[in-house]
Amino acid sequence: MFHLMILFVAGLATFNFARIFTSLAVANFAKAKKLRAAKRQPVPTAGIAVVIPAYNEEKDIEKCVRSVVANTYPHKQVIVVDDGSTDATDAVLDRLAQEFADLVVVHQPNAGKARALNNGIMNYADYELVMVLDGDSALAPGALAAMVAHFEADPTLIAAATNVVIEAAHNVIEYTQKLEYLIGNKYKEAEPALNLEYIVGGIGSTFRKSALQEVGGYSTDSITEDIDLSMKLIHHFGNQRYHIDYTDDVVCYTPAAHSFADLKTQRLRWKYGRFKALAKNRRLFFSRDFAKYSPTLTWWKLPKIVFFEELMMLLEPVFLCLMAYLLYLYSDLTTMSGTAIVYALVAFTAIFADAHLPRRERLQLLVTAPFTICLLYIVNVVDFVSLIKCLGKSREIVLNTNQTSAWEHIER
Repeated sequence: MFHLMILFVAGLATFNFARIFTSLAVANFAKAKKLRAAKRQPVPTAGIAVVIPAYNEEKDIEKCVRSVVANTYPHKQVIVVDDGSTDATDAVLDRLAQEFADLVVVHQPNAGKARALNNGIMNYADYELVMVLDGDSALAPGALAAMVAHFEADPTLIAAATNVVIEAAHNVIEYTQKLEYLIGNKYKEAEPALNLEYIVGGIGSTFRKSALQEVGGYSTDSITEDIDLSMKLIHHFGNQRYHIDYTDDVVCYTPAAHSFADLKTQRLRWKYGRFKALAKNRRLFFSRDFAKYSPTLTWWKLPKIVFFEELMMLLEPVFLCLMAYLLYLYSDLTTMSGTAIVYALVAFTAIFADAHLPRRERLQLLVTAPFTICLLYIVNVVDFVSLIKCLGKSREIVLNTNQTSAWEHIER
């Protein structure tokens, strides 16, 4: 029995390593193809509305608005929806509206992020393309023009995620997230090429307004409205005739969770919301409507999330104990060192491939890349705790009895 367990773990590790390097190879191929296509694209001309929902964002909202205004793309509209803030957010926005005549500021009673987004998109956005930006985030220069170019190049594109970068990291928790995002973004480059993209994150995510109108906008019964909307779009439109993309050249900046407690709060919300969205759209699993849905999504990606990623996470303590036992029994570091090397290689690949990293940050990341697996285990612990809590709430997730869309801010 013990030998069977060792063989199982070895087979699982081999499969996982093959999957990792296949994803990286596809990502590099897809990125090179996009770069070649971008050189042939004409200057973008379509209009884009940027909708920023805000609740108690007095600390960051000015930086966010100014980053959008600073984008020199001429065909843009900036809309901020203040969702009944109780701090000085409204005063900051009113002052900015005096400075920027084309800034649209909407004040509404507190109703939740989803309703604030729907209000801004459905009632104030004048353009077909709509970008959604969190009030504590910021756009990189040239982001709007780059995003519009993607939509003009592909009429079947209905939604696109951005390259989200963690701002300056000041402690281990923040630095870990910076490295995690960097590696995660590298994997995302492969997903559109394999037609299995299923989450359009809230920061800088861009949609065709007509598609949002067709599905009724954001749902108001989820705390992760971006994941819920992504799944709703896929369920309605499919991903064969219409597409969802990841845009590496559209960069957005976001702050990290500053402490372990904040990280736990954030990741519990993300995991709970993802499970809820998957439960609401469970008919997508193993769908036989291949004309509408790609089998890479419905027969591989979605089942893998539940039956591979989460199940394996539950068994993670068992695997760690087994590795520790093998180390004790044979005094052989092969398994542990091999795993560490693989993760370090992944980190090196992601760091070298990201053209947006400043030189100093790139050097810092390269120095710590050999310790990637140790840093990422901080996130693994948080995800494991979040998974256990979600299992305790499985009934309300499946039945959708908790229908809140209230704001949940972490410490800024």
